[in-house]
Amino acid sequence: MKCTLIHTQQETSDVRSFLLEPERPIVWEAGQYMHYILPHEDQDDRKADRYFTISAAPFEKNVRITTRFSEKGSSFKKALKALKIGDHIEAEGPEGDFTLRDPSEGFVCIAGGIGITPFRSILVEADHAQKDIKGKLLYTNRNDEFVFRKELDDIASRHAGFHITHYVDPNRIGEKEIRSAAPDIAKPTFYVSGPEPMAVFYEKMLLGMGVPTEHIKKDDFPGYEWE
Repeated sequence: MKCTLIHTQQETSDVRSFLLEPERPIVWEAGQYMHYILPHEDQDDRKADRYFTISAAPFEKNVRITTRFSEKGSSFKKALKALKIGDHIEAEGPEGDFTLRDPSEGFVCIAGGIGITPFRSILVEADHAQKDIKGKLLYTNRNDEFVFRKELDDIASRHAGFHITHYVDPNRIGEKEIRSAAPDIAKPTFYVSGPEPMAVFYEKMLLGMGVPTEHIKKDDFPGYEWE
């Protein structure tokens, strides 16, 4: 499916969003992702395709890629950044089951850096649908440039049962912080999203704390560092 770039937005100093209009309507669930193909010259070993969460909420209709850029970024990221309004990118999907069935269930989300993207889609969609949101978002980042901070803080201000806590390196989310967010550790569903090493780390931590396997959902982002 051909998607046309219609807008770009700088979210932080190193994170940018790309708003794409699909050639035909797409129906997706908040939290899903798409497969993108962008042929370009001088491809590195990661080639010409990537998977990105749809950071847009379904009601917004157009899909949205939100990603972090670095100086040593991949050839795909460089080609993506070079796109101009009106240029095209091929997309397949949507796919994935990192979705929140009931936003009032008392969930706990753990986001690391760019791993905030599925939560933006999930929370904006629930807020737009005027659903009751009850849960916690624990959001850790390398610096204080939290992507979508104002938008998500505004949602929290409209839902008394939804709370966001931010952590800036070297402060990290540990067992103490998780137990504070979920005193009854076996009850809520935990949603973990971020760089692959981070997602694996917290999955192991939660299992070690007694969270049932079926209460952990993980969305890991390959190619991002986490120390």
